[in-house]
Amino acid sequence: MFKSILLLSVIAVVVGASYLFSMVKGPDLRRYESLKKPRITTLPDTLVLEVPFETSTDGLKNVFGFLFKTYFKIKGVPKKASAMMPAIARYENNLDFAMEKSERAEAFKNMVWKGVAAIPLTIDLQKIPVVEHETLSARLTRWHYGETAEILHIGPYEKEAPTIQKIREFIASQGYEISGYHEEVYLRGPGLPWNRPKNYYTIIRYPVRKKSL
Repeated sequence: MFKSILLLSVIAVVVGASYLFSMVKGPDLRRYESLKKPRITTLPDTLVLEVPFETSTDGLKNVFGFLFKTYFKIKGVPKKASAMMPAIARYENNLDFAMEKSERAEAFKNMVWKGVAAIPLTIDLQKIPVVEHETLSARLTRWHYGETAEILHIGPYEKEAPTIQKIREFIASQGYEISGYHEEVYLRGPGLPWNRPKNYYTIIRYPVRKKSL
């Protein structure tokens, strides 16, 4: 009898752990490995749930927390991490990634970030639930893309500089120039349990256009 109860308990733990893992494991990262090399591609316009922000580095977690809180109140959207579209953000700040590492770390620590955080939507919506917040609000909008340069960064956010320098040099070498804001797609980050910064996966994007002669 005791062995049967113990076996059932073990099975329950394993099943529960498997379910939890399926909920939080996030997207399959293998399909993004090719983006270790920069590329220029054409992306379609995308309907997103968007939260504008102007906040400190520490305040960014509140922005994304509010974004996800609003998203999970929407009926009909996928809720499992493996099925959801990853969070994205566009930053309006003029970021100087060429500065020394120590200077950059200090600058980012004291940065007031301005931009928009979003989650792409896989269903067509006309309205969203209202979630009360003192300073933040969410809205539906469509992000416009077109020709876009992108590259995969693996590792902590504060070590993105070499990857960003690489894609900027690639853009110039292909006869293009940056035509809009710095964008990041958070495939794997601090929002998922057991993640370490060295294992973060982030796609870095820039809208581009051909240089005029």
